[in-house]
Amino acid sequence: MSLHLQLLSCSKGSAQETLLTHAEILGALTAIVLALKNPDVKFTIVDKNEGLISSWNSNHLPLFEPGLEEIFFDEPQQKVHKDGRSPRRRRLPNVTFSTTVDASIVAADMIFICVNTPLHGSFHIERDWKGLDLSNIKAVAERIAAVSVRHQTVVLKSTVPCGMANHIKQMLEKKVNVTASFDVISSPEFLAQGSAIRGLLSPNRVVIGDATQPTEAVAAIRSLYGWVPTDRIITVNVWSSELAKIASNAFIAQRISSINSMSAVCESSGANVHDISQIVGSEPRIGPLSLRAGFGFGGSCLYKDVCCLIYLAQELGLSEVADYWKSVIRLNDWQNRRILERIVSFLPSAAGGHNCGKVAVLGLTFKKDTLDTRNSAAIDLVQGLRQCGVKVHLYDPRLRFDQVECIFGSVTSEMMASSIEDACRGCHALVIHTNWDEFADYNIRWELISSSMMDPKVLLDPWGVTNHGAMRRHGFRIMDIGIRRLQWLKDITIQEPDS
Repeated sequence: MSLHLQLLSCSKGSAQETLLTHAEILGALTAIVLALKNPDVKFTIVDKNEGLISSWNSNHLPLFEPGLEEIFFDEPQQKVHKDGRSPRRRRLPNVTFSTTVDASIVAADMIFICVNTPLHGSFHIERDWKGLDLSNIKAVAERIAAVSVRHQTVVLKSTVPCGMANHIKQMLEKKVNVTASFDVISSPEFLAQGSAIRGLLSPNRVVIGDATQPTEAVAAIRSLYGWVPTDRIITVNVWSSELAKIASNAFIAQRISSINSMSAVCESSGANVHDISQIVGSEPRIGPLSLRAGFGFGGSCLYKDVCCLIYLAQELGLSEVADYWKSVIRLNDWQNRRILERIVSFLPSAAGGHNCGKVAVLGLTFKKDTLDTRNSAAIDLVQGLRQCGVKVHLYDPRLRFDQVECIFGSVTSEMMASSIEDACRGCHALVIHTNWDEFADYNIRWELISSSMMDPKVLLDPWGVTNHGAMRRHGFRIMDIGIRRLQWLKDITIQEPDS
C-alpha cells in the first residue's frame, strides 16, 4: 500500500502520530511528558527555528525547568565528554525534534498547536486595548489546510480568545485537498513555569472543549492522558474551554493585585500585611496561594491574559467588566512604581538633586526556576532606577551575559556582576527580586557583603529569602512591603560616595 493510501486509511480519532508545533516551553514540555506516559505513540515537535531545534538535538537543552533533564536524558550533564561531541543517552525514543514542517503535518494523526500568542502591540492603560496577536496560530492553520490529505484532529493548546476554535475550523475548511477533513478541539494548558514538569505529570485538571461531544477526537485526546484520574478530565464546550484559561490567569493576577493593594493600606495604617495574608488565607473560600505582597505579577501569561479579558469584555459591550479588570492592571503597575519610588527615596543625591546611589538587583527572571524574563518586574525596576540616575549592579545565577544584553542593550562588566558579592560591593541598597534557591544558601557570608556596602544598606526581600533578623544584625535595614515605615528609615544618615 502506498504512503498516500496508508494516510487516507487512518481512522478518525487516532493519535499514534502526534505533532506539536513550536519547540518552546508549551509544545516541547507537553510532548516530552506525553511521550513519557505514552511510549507507543510517536511525538514530533516542529519549529522553523533551526537553532532551537539544534539545541533540542544537542547535549544542552534550550530550556531550564526542574525535572526536565532527568526525564529527557539517561545520564547527567557531568558525564558528557570534555569535547562536548559525544551525545548524551536519551530516555524517550518516541520523541523527535524537526524543522520539516509540511512533511510532519502530513504524517500526523493529531496536531497540537502550541505557538505563542503575544499581546497585539504594546499595552498601556491610556491607549486603546487590543487583543492577542494570532498571526502565529493562523499561519499554522494555513499550512495544515494547504498540505493535509486526510482526516486529522487539530488541538488548540495556545491561549486564544473565545471563538478561535471555530475560526480555525473555518480556515481549515478552505483546504486544498478534498480528502482532508478536521476536528478542532480546544484543550488549553495550565502549566506554570518553574513547576511545569510537575504540573504536566500530575495536572489538577485537563480541559477538553468540543462543539459536539462525545466524539472520537475527544476520546483520542483522553487516551493520551490515561494516567490522569477521570474526575480531573473536564469536557466542556469550546467557548468555556477557551475562556477558562484566560479566566484562571486573570483570577491569579487579581489575587496578587488584591494583596498588594492591602500592603499599601497596611503601610499607612499600622497593620502587617503578613498577618493579613495569614488570616485571609485561612478562610476556606479564599485559600493561601498568591497572597504574598511584593512586586507586581510578571511573566508572559498573567498580564497578557488580563488584557485579553479586557478586550473581550469591550468587544461584548461590557464596559463595567472591562473597567474592573483594567483596575487590576493599574494596581499592578502602581505597585511596581511605588516600590521604585521608595527605593530611590533612601538613596543619596548629589548637588543639583541628581541621584548618585547604587543598587544591587539579584534575579532578573520573573520567577525562580525559569529563564523567562518577559514582563519581569525586575526589568522595569532596573530601567526606572537608571532613569533616575541610579547605577545598577545585576546578578542572576542562571542568565548569561549575552541574554542580559538582549534585554538592556549595552551592558558593562560592572553592571553585570559574576557573583552576589561583586553585585553588592559599593551599593547603598540590595533588592532580591527573584527567590532563587542560591540566594537562600546558608554559606553566603552576608556579614562580609554588608561590610562592603555603603550606608544605608537597605534590603528589599519581599520573598523572605533571607533571615531578616540575622540580616539586621549584619547591618542591613529592612525595607518591608506592607509594614508601616519605621521612623529610622526617614531619619537615617546616608553615607555619601567618595568623589
